Amino acid sequence: MYGLLPSEVAARATTYDLMITDILATYEQYEYNKAMGKGVEVKEGDYTEDELMRIMEKAREQHN
Repeated sequence: MYGLLPSEVAARATTYDLMITDILATYEQYEYNKAMGKGVEVKEGDYTEDELMRIMEKAREQHN
């Protein structure tokens, strides 16, 4: 959706297009903050790597 006016995006974009645009904008902000030495802030409520691994293993067990 780069290169489009906001009115064109509103008229033509799907929810998938908007989701991808949001992800890209968030990633660009993350990279900018990292380059500026601001560090990466973990928001309250985010999962730790261990929690995600437990969730993934549980899903695999239920799938088999």
